[in-house]
Amino acid sequence: MITRIFAQGFKGLDFDQPLALRTLLMGRVGSGKSSRSLALTLLAAGGLPGTGIARTNAEIFKAVGGGDTLTVGIEIDGGTTLERVYRLKKDGTVSCDCRVDGERISKNLFEVELDRQGISIADVAGFLALSNAKKVDELFRLFPPAGDVRGLGAAITRAKERISELESAIKGKEQSCRSITESLASLNLPSGTLPEVQAAIATVEREYQEARDDMVREQARLEHEAAACAAREQRAGEPTEAAARRQPPLPFSLSGQELSRARQNGAQVQAPPMNTEVLALERVLSALERAGCDGCAARMVLKREIKLLRTAQEAVNG
Repeated sequence: MITRIFAQGFKGLDFDQPLALRTLLMGRVGSGKSSRSLALTLLAAGGLPGTGIARTNAEIFKAVGGGDTLTVGIEIDGGTTLERVYRLKKDGTVSCDCRVDGERISKNLFEVELDRQGISIADVAGFLALSNAKKVDELFRLFPPAGDVRGLGAAITRAKERISELESAIKGKEQSCRSITESLASLNLPSGTLPEVQAAIATVEREYQEARDDMVREQARLEHEAAACAAREQRAGEPTEAAARRQPPLPFSLSGQELSRARQNGAQVQAPPMNTEVLALERVLSALERAGCDGCAARMVLKREIKLLRTAQEAVNG
């Protein structure tokens, strides 16, 4: 709290006025009531706002100074004094020294000290000329709340930036959703529901597996018969000349040229079990075609094996 205001050479007056929590100044015209208020304003603001007097040192000294020196100062709780001392130099310029407890300090540090002590003067005319946002800032400066106003402002700024980021992200997500919707609309999906398609796939896979199992069983049966035939001939002992010319049946997968050479060598050629093997392979081929494997390698291999089997059968029968 300001406990005293004093001045020397202010509008031709020297005064030292003690102040209490509430002080009422009364007196006749010219006794210095307004001078005390203007001196306090000059000390706190470094100028005379609302009076039409510019803030330059020369203009202030010309308006309220006298002689060669003008001093205005206050004393606050604890006895600390703050002063502004204006001096008129020989070349006509005016300087201003800022002092705290008689020690000269820079103007910036002096204003920091005023702010730290909570000393400020409201410029009503200047306040009314401000925009609404600036008026709010000025009120916060004059009557700072208990909270961290600067921190609150920074938090508001960060929140606005976060809102902008979220809005940009939302726009990006909306664009992605539109792209996905357009892609789905352009898809040529098969008829039927997903469970129906899955059931059809399961049926084809089951038929394919059954055909494979049939082929494996047939191959095992043929190998067993070949082994049994070889065992019987071995038990029969030395074959006769006719039996010597008799050879085991050729595998059913021999080509037509191989069958011709076998006949020229006097071998007996047994017709391959066409019906069982070809039917098994045709069932596998049909399952692959229903599954959509029109151009896969497995289908091409099956067709080739079926063709070889039929060529071999024709060669044997011919």
